[in-house]
Amino acid sequence: MMKRLFLILSVLVAGALLLPSKAEAQVRRCLVVATSAAGVANYDPFNPSALSINAVQITFNRLNGPGGEKPAAIDFYIHSNNPATNGIQLIPTSVVGAGNASGLNQNIFYGTNVAPPVIPVPLGGSPVPGTMRYEFTGNNAASDVFVVTFNITLPPNLSLISSQSLNFDIEYGCNGTGGGPPFSERSAAPDAYTLQIHVSSGLQGSYIGPALNFGEVGDKTDAQAVLIDPTAGLSKIRVASTGPYTIEMTSQNGYRMTFPAGNPATENQNLRYQLTFLGNTRNPSNTAAITKTCMFAGIGAPPLTGGRDHPIGVQLLEGGLDGTPEMPGAYQDILTITLTPLAAGAPGQVSCP
Repeated sequence: MMKRLFLILSVLVAGALLLPSKAEAQVRRCLVVATSAAGVANYDPFNPSALSINAVQITFNRLNGPGGEKPAAIDFYIHSNNPATNGIQLIPTSVVGAGNASGLNQNIFYGTNVAPPVIPVPLGGSPVPGTMRYEFTGNNAASDVFVVTFNITLPPNLSLISSQSLNFDIEYGCNGTGGGPPFSERSAAPDAYTLQIHVSSGLQGSYIGPALNFGEVGDKTDAQAVLIDPTAGLSKIRVASTGPYTIEMTSQNGYRMTFPAGNPATENQNLRYQLTFLGNTRNPSNTAAITKTCMFAGIGAPPLTGGRDHPIGVQLLEGGLDGTPEMPGAYQDILTITLTPLAAGAPGQVSCP
């Protein structure tokens, strides 16, 4: 006599949120300001294809120091301390300006998972691989400005919160002249660039692990039945989300399995079991729905790329030898788990196990 549990997932998806942008970089003697128009793009982290944002222009403007100091050449790359940006590429494709540029057509962005290059000061004869160099020429105002065009690629499955801004730092070294002997500096501009995108508010859920199947229990006593572990701690609900979400779980038969056409309320037509989920235990004595509002889970498979696993544990409370007659077909119950995405500021969020 086979006793089985089947699991059904219902997933709801809704919403989109906006993230802002600007860029700015400066050092004490090599003063360089970087600005860009706000770029807007729709990003769906669940889309299997990467998102390309092309022809993003950043304008760099050097400023003379109080003693006439000014940059002669700068080497730079873009960096972020936010693991959610790992995998993004920022590739400079062209430069408009009176000076000379090198290091185009390569990715100059570094996240937390890649060691950035070390820019020497004074700058060497050529830029370090993975950085871009610009050499200024002339002393008039027109020679102070150059514009870099970037192609930006956002890979799929970035673990972004739906209301999150993506802030980037500009790390650079500089050779400068004027106001005395030549000088060199290395510096950084924290939060110098913010990428403005629409991140789709979404959620995905799936069942991971072995089936919730107790196997043949018609020959088991109650004492033997409670020792059966069909999940071995491996069964779980995996959630990926761009924001908080609610989970609700219910049992169709009140945590009783019955055979086809059987009555779960009739004692000799059911097998009782117990379930633990999200820190709550349910059985025929307590059939209330389990409902929790959980914090942002992230995207992908945990633990490296985000996402969250919610373990499920089940325990059979009685066997088929203790008064339950043999009936045709497998005994079963249906668990329904409903996942609903919420707005970023939704109240009552907790860290769900």
